[in-house]
Amino acid sequence: MPDRGRSGGSADHDRREVLFLTGTRADFGKLRDVMLAVQESPVLSARVVVTGMHMLRRYGYTVREIERCGLRRLHLIPNQIEDEPMALVLANTVQALARLMHEERPSAVVVHGDRVEALAGALAGSLSNIRVIHIEGGEVSGTIDDAIRHSLSKHAHVHLVANEQAARRLRQLGEEDERIFVVGSPEVDVLTSPDLPTIDEVRRRYDIPFDEYGVLVLHPVTTEARANGPNAASVVDAVLRGDGNWVVIDPNNDEGCRDIRDQLDRLRGERFVRLPSMRFEYFVSLMKHATVLLGNSSAGVREAPVLGTPSVTVGSRQRNRALAESVFTADPVADEISRALERARQLGPFPPHNGFGERGARRRILELLSGEQIWKPSLYKEFVDRDC
Repeated sequence: MPDRGRSGGSADHDRREVLFLTGTRADFGKLRDVMLAVQESPVLSARVVVTGMHMLRRYGYTVREIERCGLRRLHLIPNQIEDEPMALVLANTVQALARLMHEERPSAVVVHGDRVEALAGALAGSLSNIRVIHIEGGEVSGTIDDAIRHSLSKHAHVHLVANEQAARRLRQLGEEDERIFVVGSPEVDVLTSPDLPTIDEVRRRYDIPFDEYGVLVLHPVTTEARANGPNAASVVDAVLRGDGNWVVIDPNNDEGCRDIRDQLDRLRGERFVRLPSMRFEYFVSLMKHATVLLGNSSAGVREAPVLGTPSVTVGSRQRNRALAESVFTADPVADEISRALERARQLGPFPPHNGFGERGARRRILELLSGEQIWKPSLYKEFVDRDC
């Protein structure tokens, strides 16, 4: 029987302790119910590291939402100041997590996606001989996110992926078959939930007066630092030239976010509502009822297609990601963006796209964590050469 880990001398000492890491509202929204289920499991226990954007007041200090949701064992780690270089954020986070893991010795650390905090969790876990479980590896994101995601996968001992395409990419990276499990995407459970807030609840909570609106979400591209401001200016120019109402959500905290916010500051007046961030389930409902989603967020190529909402993705940030027919692309040129917006609105809404798996990912993940299969692969990894 594999070592079940320890829980700091508590009554849960015979349970496998799972350490989750969350740095954004988005990853927390996707994994919250998994965390809660692990916390209540008779064979598992949960700890949650809260870091990244959750700890920044500029983004709403969303750690308070995590504290209110019922999770009992939280570790709060401030890992950055606004606009701090990603390399320093990585170093800060690795140092804090390595110390925590050395002290607590969880059975596994669960990380998600391609954020720098997730990479820090994978590095600290693998170097501490703690099992690293990566959710939604094997995907392509564009820019530095690709390198982060794939680097993270090489440090992970278990991969819980959205679909068979992602599993094939991990095999290309030399990962062993016994480490890869196709479970679907946890966000699909949220996107298709019958318990989402109504659009009226969303409007009341965020003081949105519009019945019809588009959503604008634009993030920095860290590999194109000098282009962030000009590219954002083109998006804003296209929005100002057109008509209609917009809910504008501030960029994430990657390097270059100030350049984008400076351009978003031009969107003033009764046509615009500006928000620092949103709770994930409220954001989903907002997207579901929008006429279009504009920007370069992964929401445009992942969440919006599942909801049937047309999206216009601008520039290189989501290059080569799986694109549904509801996704329209444009170079960061105002005229091109305007044309893409017009076409998206004319052709939408679209049938829901299910390229990221069926409902039930959360249940499948819990079953795997509670069973023996994902605990069997050795912490010693081998590279598998495969014919190209």
